[in-house]
Amino acid sequence: MNCEWIRSQELKDTFYYRRTPMVNIRLSVPHMDGYDHAASRFNLYFRQKARASFNYARTRLYPQAVRQYQYAMSQEFPFHTYELIQTFEPTYCKKPIASLFYDQYEFTGGAHGNTVRFGDTWDLSRGTLLKLSDLFKAGYDYRTVIIRTVENEALRRQETGQVPYLDDLEKNIVKFFDEKNFYLAENGVVIFYPLYTIAPYVSGIQTFTVPWILFGDNLRIKP
Repeated sequence: MNCEWIRSQELKDTFYYRRTPMVNIRLSVPHMDGYDHAASRFNLYFRQKARASFNYARTRLYPQAVRQYQYAMSQEFPFHTYELIQTFEPTYCKKPIASLFYDQYEFTGGAHGNTVRFGDTWDLSRGTLLKLSDLFKAGYDYRTVIIRTVENEALRRQETGQVPYLDDLEKNIVKFFDEKNFYLAENGVVIFYPLYTIAPYVSGIQTFTVPWILFGDNLRIKP
């Protein structure tokens, strides 16, 4: 989704050992235009996230990569440079609400890397992050509506052969439901399940859109 007031700042670096690249870092960091309180809070939040990612690459990935490089050289094996890559996508941009997800991909050798997704939804009138429960009126059982919708869609995908879900699908949908794993879209609330939780790696991160209309008049926000 195109959001005119959220753009990307690209941060890159490479850590070397004996002139050989050990870790490549490429972060696409959300940045909100403007100088008001909300923009300042938003930008500070993601700058801190980026700083933490660089620190993780420097203190965790780099020493691990050096050890792997030394072992590979001693055994005359090829060494594959580690990677830490972040991308993001705005998904809902109607002030005062903004929502996006960002993916962090980490490669440390092996057949493939691993991607972890995060979802953030902001109330720009206060410059604060919203929890899933903040979207609904007090006392409303939104969880049941969400779980039922996810189950119905997942079963449909399974029955039509779209996704080869893991065993105990309905049990896993409940078990791995995490209220932090959501973001907003034009047509509803999007719930996502991390890799390996309900589907094999090849099927990717599973996302399910729960249409606004299913929540009736129990929403606190106006989509």
